[in-house]
Amino acid sequence: MTAQPELRDGRSWSFDAFVVACAFDGSGAAAFALGDGSLRLIDRAGAVNEVAAHDGACLALAPAPADGFISGGDDGRLLHVGADASVVELAKTKGKWIEQIAVAPDTGLIAYGAGKEATILDGATRTTFSHASTVGGLSFDPKGRRLAVAHYDGVSLWWAKASAQEAKRLKWKGSHLGVTWSDDGRFLVTTMQENALHGWRLDDAADMRMTGYPAKVKSWAWDRRGKCLFTSGAPRVIAWPFTGRAGPMDKEPREMGPQRDALITAVAAHPRIDAVAAGMSDGAVWVERLDDPGTEYIALKGAPISALAFSPDGTRLAIAAENGFAALVPF
Repeated sequence: MTAQPELRDGRSWSFDAFVVACAFDGSGAAAFALGDGSLRLIDRAGAVNEVAAHDGACLALAPAPADGFISGGDDGRLLHVGADASVVELAKTKGKWIEQIAVAPDTGLIAYGAGKEATILDGATRTTFSHASTVGGLSFDPKGRRLAVAHYDGVSLWWAKASAQEAKRLKWKGSHLGVTWSDDGRFLVTTMQENALHGWRLDDAADMRMTGYPAKVKSWAWDRRGKCLFTSGAPRVIAWPFTGRAGPMDKEPREMGPQRDALITAVAAHPRIDAVAAGMSDGAVWVERLDDPGTEYIALKGAPISALAFSPDGTRLAIAAENGFAALVPF
């Protein structure tokens, strides 16, 4: 086994709070969202700008449809934070957290969940959809025209620009906490309160059960071709195949990465090559290509890794950890 570096190269910082999420916007600026409600913006030159965003914890972060970032917090505010550190409040809810965000780059739509409601922002137009239980996850379809809302006992599908409509329901008993569309729009997958995923083939609503995880799946990423779903929740990355009409039905997933005495806590797919980056509960971060089983260690920091993100051009990897450690590593 090759030597494992504390940090292979790049730049790192030690912030004063749990790093909840990290992301890159379209311009290549990076952002780290912290549990104290602040964001750290880092430009291409490495300059750090602290933004006091939320009065409380930052709970969600995503690249904005154009430049900058969208963040949600337990103060009930949805914000657009520009790469120049400007802050614009997009929405505010009373007594409800905003911890679910979805962005559709092609249509410019932004969705957020607050309590039992999911709201879509389309410029100055707001469309709100109500559900019988709390919103667990949000995801736009690949074209940005339809919104999937995960909740207790399944998923509701809403057309993004139609206010008067009945949702299409995909039912499966249990609490659904996150949701994602396959890149071709043919499959929908949710994370469960149990240590499992559930999926549907949308042309006939056939169910797909993906079980056997020792822990909850809290991070996932589609490969660049949309043919493989990388997931956390096990000692190695579990990669489900989504090829052919049946997708992962009656197929075994691939296991990737080294066997360590720890669990995968975060995954990110490289946007240009067939590779996955994974962070673990013991602080290890590694990258492995689909066509080459060799593992390249990026970091070994000790604290559980909370988030990973590749830049849009794939040349940098953002790393975030529970103890406030953050890094940008050239790739």
